Amino acid sequence: MEKEMEKTAEQAVNEIETEVILQYREYEVNMDDVTNRVKAHYLAKGYKEESLENMQIYVKPEDFTAYYVINDSVVGKVNLF
Repeated sequence: MEKEMEKTAEQAVNEIETEVILQYREYEVNMDDVTNRVKAHYLAKGYKEESLENMQIYVKPEDFTAYYVINDSVVGKVNLF
């Protein structure tokens, strides 16, 4: 019974909704929005969504830019704010 309760508590922790907000000076942006902009930018370049295998996003608030690398070869950038 105790093991079952531990698993349930563990699952609850894994299922919580998380929102990450970047604040820089007087600006703020939801990081999910940045991720969606990166995906949209990738798709606008003519790539198909199913080709997306991995994505790294490098946030540089002092440049107001998020740089990205998708599938270890496609690079680009989007505005943060």
